[in-house]
Amino acid sequence: MVAARRSLPAPPELQSRWSAVLEEAGLRPRILQIFDRFPEERSLEISFTTIDGSDTHLADLLLDRPEELVDAGVRAMRDLLPVAGPEAEGLRLRVIDLPPTSHRLVRAIRETDLNRLVAVDGIVRRVTEVRPQIRDAVFECVACRVKFHEPQDESSLVFREPLECPEAQGGCGKTLGRTRFRLVAEESTYVDAQRIEVQEHPESLKHGAHPQGLSVLLTEDLTGRVLPGNRVVLNGVLKSFQRATASRGGVVRNTTFDVMLVGLSFESKSLEYSEIEVAPEEAALFETFRDDPTVVDKIVLSLAPTIKGMEQEKEAIALQLFGGVMKTHADGIRVRGDIHVLLVGDPGVAKSQLLRYVAGVAPRGIYTSGKGATAAGLTAAAVKDDFAGGRWALEAGMLVLADGGMAVIDELDKMTSEDRSAMHEALEQQTVSIAKAGITSTLNARCPVLAAANPKLGRFTNDRSISEQIDLPPTLLSRFDVIFSIRDQPDQNRDRHLAGRILASHREDGGYSPEEVHPPFAPDLLKKYIAYARRRVRPRLSEESLSVMEDFYVRVRRQGEDPNAPVPITARQLEALVRMSEAAARARLSEVVRPEDAQRAVRIMENYLTRVAMTSDGRIDIDITQTGTSHHQREQFETARATMHELQAGPGGHFSREEFVTAVEKKGIARNRAEALLSSLINQGEVYEARTDQFQLTRF
Repeated sequence: MVAARRSLPAPPELQSRWSAVLEEAGLRPRILQIFDRFPEERSLEISFTTIDGSDTHLADLLLDRPEELVDAGVRAMRDLLPVAGPEAEGLRLRVIDLPPTSHRLVRAIRETDLNRLVAVDGIVRRVTEVRPQIRDAVFECVACRVKFHEPQDESSLVFREPLECPEAQGGCGKTLGRTRFRLVAEESTYVDAQRIEVQEHPESLKHGAHPQGLSVLLTEDLTGRVLPGNRVVLNGVLKSFQRATASRGGVVRNTTFDVMLVGLSFESKSLEYSEIEVAPEEAALFETFRDDPTVVDKIVLSLAPTIKGMEQEKEAIALQLFGGVMKTHADGIRVRGDIHVLLVGDPGVAKSQLLRYVAGVAPRGIYTSGKGATAAGLTAAAVKDDFAGGRWALEAGMLVLADGGMAVIDELDKMTSEDRSAMHEALEQQTVSIAKAGITSTLNARCPVLAAANPKLGRFTNDRSISEQIDLPPTLLSRFDVIFSIRDQPDQNRDRHLAGRILASHREDGGYSPEEVHPPFAPDLLKKYIAYARRRVRPRLSEESLSVMEDFYVRVRRQGEDPNAPVPITARQLEALVRMSEAAARARLSEVVRPEDAQRAVRIMENYLTRVAMTSDGRIDIDITQTGTSHHQREQFETARATMHELQAGPGGHFSREEFVTAVEKKGIARNRAEALLSSLINQGEVYEARTDQFQLTRF
């Protein structure tokens, strides 16, 4: 049953009490300012705490009977104006900062909340276009030609038509069966209206739970101010409307009602991770880690402690969780602070378990598998459905919903190339641009991406370099700050140690070692520590840390100064060093990046370059991940093309496979590599087979 509603005082008493609240809060100058700036500005925002401090009974009535109370508040605003006018009719009162007792989770809304003022915290998933909604319809009676008004219910989805010509408005009193009524559209009153759908925060869901949504109606100056992916608190009156289904006999009305929130105001979550509450005693504990040089190592031990090994990968992920500092330069260019990490490894090395654990401890972490993800599901989509009244609506995908959080993508190699290409903009510019069905918009996707993939052949092999076995396009690889290859190589001592760990965990008594039972940070505490650090700390680079990164960059670049040497490192890796150094300082709650933070970043970068970008002769070639072709491979291609040109210039104007292989073998290219070069050039369309075993260059 719906709780009994409080009885209201007389309207004049309500209005006078509102006037007292507004005067006591000193809001008369603000109301006059809004009146002068109308229609550019038309709403007065007032905190519920202000109302409750002045008149507790009025505040209680506002929660219980919001529509009547807000109307009385608007009338009180008009009374404070020196002159009346049409502008005064457009003034609105917006109540914000509702008490905790009025906040509701979407899945916790019940019938006792109907027609009450509630606050719903969530993430905007879908928005419609802003369209005019009729508020006061004017009809004309065909029989007597009298025009009269028929007010509309703003929360109803059904247009209300008159049943009779009202005598109270000068009409003839005839009913609908004896006359007809014509809508006078040009004399009716409209307001801007927009429907949005707000969804529960993905990170607040229990495992396997489907996120629930709530439709919200925004009108007047509230429209056009939210985009998919925005995290907001929506304050409004919860309304219900009856479901109806079509049948042969006409429309059948159901006993089940749908709910919708008629928006009164909304508050943007401007404070990072404000939904994660940190108790005072937890904050005091976190402060003990300030400037602790071992805190990053403790976090590494706390990341999936039952997964042994992968210390370097965990260290990079630990820095990714904290992230660097986003910067906006004077010319408007924005440099991201988020760190992107890619793990490419053999099956059975616990990549997926590590990713799921990280998604659980990352504030606002969202997990998905590439096998079930599409470009629209990752970025954004224009959809046409009943929510928008049959029109197009903008719907946010995973990277937009993870804005300000962390996106974890498993099985990245299982996605189609078209779907993967949609990630390029989100990884570097951290935005998602959409231009579909007349909707042109740019949404924020400010989140680090942690991804995992398998090698091209399912497992790394020894006959090819690791870089050749990463089956991802170089345009995508170049956007990751750190890439790790994880090989499952048999090693008797390591295997015995790992087997003992795994088997001990299956014993009846658990068999865990003390550090496994009590990692330095429990998952919930680690999530709060990350949120606490990201919310409070914006570290600055010290001159000493800059020198460490500069020395490393120049030292590695020096390897590429020889005429035929590959380019070992680029400015992209230098930017990644800065981000990781800032993340290491943020993990220590330090406002300054120290040399040891930069050295940690350098160590991670060296590990990445050694594993993935090292050539067979011991040189570092960053083009392996940046362009997909190493310097040595480019030289071999040029040698192959030159050889083909020489052979084709001879008698006959073509060459056989054996002639080509023999010729390039004399120039130092192995036979199997020569065969691969010929096949690659045929696939690229640079060489074609004119006759059986007779090849020619496409452009001679």
